[in-house]
Amino acid sequence: MAITKDMKKKIKWRTIIVFCMMVSFMIPFSVSLYNTMVRDGDEWKKRSKKIAADSLLVLPVRGNILACDGQLMASSIPVYVLYMDFRADALIQDTFYTKVDSLSYYLSTIYTDKSPSQMKQHLISGFKKGSRWYCVGRKNLSYVEMKRIKSFPLLNKVKCYQFVTRVNRKRPYGDMASRTIGGLYAELDKGGKSGLEKYCDPLLKGHPGMASRVKVAGAYRNINDVDAVNGLDIVTTIDVNIQDIVDTDLRNRLAMSDAEYGCAAIMEVETGEIKAMSNLKRLSDGSYAEGENYVTNGHYRCEPGSTFKIASAVVALEKGVVDTAKIIDTGNGSWPFYGRTMHDSHANGKISFNRAIQQSSNIAMAKVIDNAFKDKPEKYIEALYDLGLCMPLGLEIPGAKPAHIKHPTDKGAHGWYKTSLPWIAHGYETDMPPIQILTFYNTLANGGKMVRPHLIRAEMHNGKVVKSYGTEVLKSSICSKGTLDKVKQMMVDVVEYGTATAAKSKYFKIAGKTGTANQVYHSAVKRQQLTFCGFFPADNPKYSMIVVAWYPHRGATGAGSLSGATFKDIAEHVYAQSPLMQTPPAMRGDTTRFFAPVTRAGDRKRLETVMNEMEVDFRKSKESGEWVRTQVTNSGVREQKVISAYATDRVPDVTDMGLMDAIFLLENRGLKVISEGVGVVKSQSLEEGRFINKGETIRLVLR
Repeated sequence: MAITKDMKKKIKWRTIIVFCMMVSFMIPFSVSLYNTMVRDGDEWKKRSKKIAADSLLVLPVRGNILACDGQLMASSIPVYVLYMDFRADALIQDTFYTKVDSLSYYLSTIYTDKSPSQMKQHLISGFKKGSRWYCVGRKNLSYVEMKRIKSFPLLNKVKCYQFVTRVNRKRPYGDMASRTIGGLYAELDKGGKSGLEKYCDPLLKGHPGMASRVKVAGAYRNINDVDAVNGLDIVTTIDVNIQDIVDTDLRNRLAMSDAEYGCAAIMEVETGEIKAMSNLKRLSDGSYAEGENYVTNGHYRCEPGSTFKIASAVVALEKGVVDTAKIIDTGNGSWPFYGRTMHDSHANGKISFNRAIQQSSNIAMAKVIDNAFKDKPEKYIEALYDLGLCMPLGLEIPGAKPAHIKHPTDKGAHGWYKTSLPWIAHGYETDMPPIQILTFYNTLANGGKMVRPHLIRAEMHNGKVVKSYGTEVLKSSICSKGTLDKVKQMMVDVVEYGTATAAKSKYFKIAGKTGTANQVYHSAVKRQQLTFCGFFPADNPKYSMIVVAWYPHRGATGAGSLSGATFKDIAEHVYAQSPLMQTPPAMRGDTTRFFAPVTRAGDRKRLETVMNEMEVDFRKSKESGEWVRTQVTNSGVREQKVISAYATDRVPDVTDMGLMDAIFLLENRGLKVISEGVGVVKSQSLEEGRFINKGETIRLVLR
C-alpha cells in the first residue's frame, strides 16, 4: 500500500510528540544527576565513607590441621583487638575526661609499649577526632586480657568500645613437623605460605561474611548481614608419637656426627600414609631446627647413590641378564669404563651378584648393566621408568621436586654420554628426592604394588567427615614375584652381613640398602649424602622408611654407621610403642632405651593399658594417683612415684611427661603453654605447687 501525503504528516507529528515527551523526562533526570554528582557530590562521598566504615568484614575461623588420631597440630586461636567508639551516645565529654587518667593507667599495663601518659594522649587524640573505630593498640589480646579490659574504669560503665575477633595460628607441638604442616603469610588474607597450610588453603580458609554497625536500644551493635563460613578441618596421616620418635632420634644422630642437614620419613606400607616427616638443619649454635623440606626436594642435586642399585637389580633380574649366583669380576677395586675409572670402597675380586649387593660394589652393578644394555641403553632407562621411579607422586607439599633420570636421547651439557649407563646403574647422573626412593622401596615391601604416598586422610566440618581419602594405587605390579623375593632377600642380607650391619636389630629383621653419594667432586673436602632406605619387619613389612644425612663432620664413616643406625633407632622405638605389632618375648623385660617412649610419666590408666597390650609386667605402687612416674626393671615396668597434680589452682609437676599430657594438665588449669625442644619435659618455668594466676604463661623445655 502506498504511503499518502496525509499519512506522512501524521507520522511526522507523532515523532515530534514522542521526542518532546522523552526530552521532558530527560530534563529533570539530568538536573537530578547533576545535583547528585556535582552540587551534592561531596556530601554523598561522605555518606558512602560512613557506610563503608560502619560495615565490617567478618573473618571466618581457619580450619584446624589434625594428626591421624585427632590431636591438634595447627589450630586457630581467637585473639582480640580493642577499638573505641568515641561517638557512643553515653560517652559525654565530662565522663571521658574524668576517667581518662585511670583508664590510661590500666590500659598501659596491657599495652606495655605505651606509658600511662602516652596512652592518655593517644585516647584524647581519638576523642577529639570523634572516631567511631579508633584502634587502641595493635596488640592481639588473649581472652583473659579481653575480660580484664572490660572491667577497667569507664569501660565497665559505658559501652564505648568494640573487640574485633581475629585468629592466630598456634602449633601445640612447636617445631615438630612444622615444615610439613607449613606456615601462613603475615597478611591474613594471603593465607597459606607453605606445606599443608598452602596446599589446603582453599579448604582451610573458609568464606568471610559481612556485618553492619547498627544502633539498637541506644547502643551500636554488629549485626551479621552475611554469616562467615568457617574453614574445614584437615585430618592428616601424621602420627604424633611416631613423629616425636623420628624427630628425637634423627636429631640425636645428626648431633653426634655434626651433620649439616638431615631428613627422615616413615610410611605405612599398605596404605601409603606418611606417619612422620622430619627435616632438620643445623643452626649456628649447633642445635637443629626444621629447615627446608628435604624429604620432597633433597638438598643440592640429590643423587641417591647405592640405594639406586636395588632398582638396577630389579631391572637386571626381571630381564634375565643376571641371577643372584652369577660371578662378577670386580678386580682390585678399580675398573675402567670408556676412559673413566670407577672405584669400589675396597677390593672385592670375583664375587656373586648377591654378594655385590651386600658389599655395595659399584663396579659389579655397572658391569652387569653395561654388558646387558650398552647397545640399547634406552631399554634399561625405560625399564626404570616402568618401575615408577619418575612417576609424579602428587604429594600434598607445594613445590616438591620431580624425579629425573636422563634418557639416551637427551642432548646438551647434561645429555647422554658413553659413561652415563654405568654411572646411572649405581646411582649417579640422576636427581631423585628421598620421597621418590622411599616410594619405590615401599612398593617392594608391598608385594610390588605401588601406592601413592599421601599426607591427608580426611576433611571434616563441625566434627563430621565430609570427604575421606583412601589408598590410591599407582601401579598394581612392577615386577614378578620371583624377582621381588630375590631382591627382598638381598636387602635383608645387606643388613645382616653387608654394609648396613649398624642397622641390624636383635628384635626383628630389617631389609634395606645403604647409599653414599659424593655431592662435591674433585675436592679434598668430602661432601657426602648418606642414605639408608628400607622397611621393617622384613618378613611382614608394616613401615617403610628413609633416612638421609648431608655433610657429617665427625664419627660417621658411611651411610650404614649414620643413616642405618638412625633407621634402627627409629624402627625399634616405633616397633616397641605400636599396638599393631606383637612384641616378641626377647623385647619383654629389656632395659634398653627403646622402652623410654612407653614409660614416660603420665596417665596411669593409659600406661597400664599399653603395658597390658604389650604383655609387659606392670607393677603398681601402693599409693593411689592418676598421674605416675615409672621405672624400667629387668622384669618389667613398675610405678616409681605418684605425681601430685595438686588442686586445680596450683601448678602441677609435669617433668618427665610427654608434651601431650603436660599440655592437658596445664591448660586445664588456665595456664598458657610455650614449649621448646622435643622428647620429654625436662624443666618448667613455674615451680610446682605455687598458686596459678589464670592466663599466666609457663615455658616447658623438652629433651
